[in-house]
Amino acid sequence: MLDAFERLVVATGERSATFDATAAEAGVSKGGLLYHFPSREALVDGLVDRLGALLDADVAAMTSAPDGVVDYVLRTSSPSAIPADDPLDRCITAVAGLAASGLWPRAASALASMQQRWHDVVLDEVGDPAVAQVVSLVSDGLYFTPGQFSSDGSGSPDPARPRASLDEVIALLRGLGR
Repeated sequence: MLDAFERLVVATGERSATFDATAAEAGVSKGGLLYHFPSREALVDGLVDRLGALLDADVAAMTSAPDGVVDYVLRTSSPSAIPADDPLDRCITAVAGLAASGLWPRAASALASMQQRWHDVVLDEVGDPAVAQVVSLVSDGLYFTPGQFSSDGSGSPDPARPRASLDEVIALLRGLGR
């Protein structure tokens, strides 16, 4: 049922993810949905809780990544590196849609907490708040600007406008840290 709500918020927006639509998408009766999620707030809370659990798993992967946190954060920020149906990406998108509606402050707070947590993990590795902020901004730039790097990690596909490779960017940012 929570999967259905998440899919609807991502595909059609917060307003379209009604109880009726969510129940139909989940293949359950509206009463069955209401038994598990007695309010719209309960559905939102369920997604926010899911985001927290997925974030815990992501932070564990970050902190145990063999090439370090900075490498992990930047390599997993590129849309080409994110699987099409990635649970964390889909949940972030759904929670962002809820937050954007202005009706769900807990969703907005969860996104802010997520970004702060990622920042803190990067800060623990690089040891400098400014460098950690730059890593976070580069990560956001990679996510929101697809095509920064070709799929093989090299620079821009336009040789007339060369760019640094992702490996070069990571090396530069690592060098700025501790």
